Amino acid sequence: MLKVAVCIKQIPLIEDANFDAETKTIKRDGPAVISAFDLRAISLAVELKNKHGAECTVVTMGPPQARQALVDALAMGMDHAVHLEDRAFAGSDTLATARALATWLARGSFDLILLGKYSLDAETGQVGPEIAELIAAAQITGVRKLEIDGRIIRAERESDEGYEEIKALLPAVLTCAERVAQPIKMKPGAQEAAKSKPIQVVRAGELSSAADAFGFAGSPTWVQDVLVQPTPKTECKFIDAADPERAAAALVENLDRAGALTPRTRERRQVAPGIRKGTRNRDIWVACEMDLHEHVTRGSLELLSSADQLAASLGGAVVAIGFPKSFAQHAGLVASYGADHVMVLDHRELESYSPASAAAAVAELVRERMPWGLLLPASERGRDWGPRLAARLGLGLTGDAIGLEVDEQDRMVALKPAFGGNIVAPILSKTYPQMATVRQGMLELAEPCAERAVAVETMVPQLSPAPLSEVVAQHSLLDESIEPLEGAEVVVGVGTGVGGPEGVAQATDFARAIRASLCATRRVTDAGWVPRQLQVGLTGKAIDPRLYLAIGIRGVPNHTVGIKRAETVVAINNDPEAAIFERANFGIVADWAVILPAIKKAFRDRLA
Repeated sequence: MLKVAVCIKQIPLIEDANFDAETKTIKRDGPAVISAFDLRAISLAVELKNKHGAECTVVTMGPPQARQALVDALAMGMDHAVHLEDRAFAGSDTLATARALATWLARGSFDLILLGKYSLDAETGQVGPEIAELIAAAQITGVRKLEIDGRIIRAERESDEGYEEIKALLPAVLTCAERVAQPIKMKPGAQEAAKSKPIQVVRAGELSSAADAFGFAGSPTWVQDVLVQPTPKTECKFIDAADPERAAAALVENLDRAGALTPRTRERRQVAPGIRKGTRNRDIWVACEMDLHEHVTRGSLELLSSADQLAASLGGAVVAIGFPKSFAQHAGLVASYGADHVMVLDHRELESYSPASAAAAVAELVRERMPWGLLLPASERGRDWGPRLAARLGLGLTGDAIGLEVDEQDRMVALKPAFGGNIVAPILSKTYPQMATVRQGMLELAEPCAERAVAVETMVPQLSPAPLSEVVAQHSLLDESIEPLEGAEVVVGVGTGVGGPEGVAQATDFARAIRASLCATRRVTDAGWVPRQLQVGLTGKAIDPRLYLAIGIRGVPNHTVGIKRAETVVAINNDPEAAIFERANFGIVADWAVILPAIKKAFRDRLA
């Protein structure tokens, strides 16, 4: 019989978030719910139970009130429930949490361990990969489709450009994306019946006799402070839409006056031509990535730019590390953005990519050379193998940071958002090298220096001959006739107000005509009208265009958190009370289908 475990987390409602000023942690004594992605994991487990006769156990680590989440999971169809509940677990970061869960899970001989892709309170996806490393299992993150054939699993996982087909052997740890399954609706009376079912309680002492295994003591990262950042409302200027042509002309005139139609002329910091010498415990390593066309990603160049600036105060060098071996062709490019040395990992297992192999290969080098810090893009792959590397080396990792600093003691301070960006916490690490994954679009891209020339060092790591998983195929879902979203200065956003795929097609034509990029809200990507790679918001990307045009978007916080850095926002919505107008600089209350053709013509005339 297939044995399945589902790890869930009960999180506070974002609007009811409270904080403990002394411990710098979220108070979990108010209303709470099971994290949305974890609900997908429960749904997938129940599907496997119905299809394969799987035995399903749900487990959570949390305070006494987290018991309610287990009752809810039992009501949804889970067979057994386990509660890791002890004050000794309080204050656990992701690695300490993964260590506690992995210790218990290892005793259960589970075939599949399921988690949500990440939790919405801290937007982190580290626990799943860290558990996989600690129990030496295969992992597949961001699973959107799954098939099991004996001991072989085949899955589709979300990538930054589309999806990848993955093959792996059981046992495996999977983190579930939203599309893998629909949340279960509880049957009448199911919750009442679930209250009488037994729930096993596990204390910290049953998992480890070490006093510093879990909680604050067992956590390699710590929160320096908690900063509340309320989103200020924007003064919206409404444009009369009675005459579409006149409204469109007025909009373009206002945008022209505001400078929103003029390309940015920001003065960017110039990368200095000198090449720094490497120094043990002072160097900053940047794990660089390439896209499906083997171009270095913008996120990688942003990290190099930031590392170049940080290295100036540390006295070490910036090392660009990449795989597979074709990364070597970009040595000149990464050097121009600040790299003083390039290391290329050459191994056949890294050609097809496996998170376990990537973590093992980089861990070997880290142990040997001991950098001060290691930075990775918070991309689908960076979030995939980065946490696994952290668990392998017992290192603290701050995920999805939005900024990096060096304090007076030469420690890395990673700025971490939570609760949709309403909270920002400076995170520090007790371990070296210090690690962080950083969101693309958050760091300044420096002006490259073409004069810089660096050495390329090719390393052949010692890896297991049998990878735990492999990428069978990669697929792109992006329309290359549209401007890329990363770094776009003008972006057109679509919400469910456009009505469906036909409305999206019209908005896409508009974006193409004005040379803009396209993005969407979560509901639009959930419906399949737009690829998830173009989702902006809490569970998507963050952008910083000089001009954002929101078409048919309601303006809920889950989306507007992703456009916090947009300079000028135009909202088109037929509901004058829509929340998007609280974030917009210019608003048009009208049927988007009537007004958009006139705006398209006015924009094209202005661009011409």
